[in-house]
Amino acid sequence: MHPFSILTLGIFVAGYITARWDLVTRLYELAIFAADHGVVTRAAKGFAILSLFFFLLVLPVERLAARETNLVILEIALADCYTDS
Repeated sequence: MHPFSILTLGIFVAGYITARWDLVTRLYELAIFAADHGVVTRAAKGFAILSLFFFLLVLPVERLAARETNLVILEIALADCYTDS
């Protein structure tokens, strides 16, 4: 390789490593900040509330809609049986 391209490659690699290290340290600082301010516990509480809402409201409505859909399909099938004969 040409000496200039080796120098260019070395500068690029050094900059890349520096940028990655900066991201790692910022992520570490963000994790410490989140731990100090209770972000994990608040996120867990939010997840629990949303899960409770899902299990108490969304799932029963979905089951009711599925049952009603099956009843309508059954009524249509029975009506077709009686009109064909």
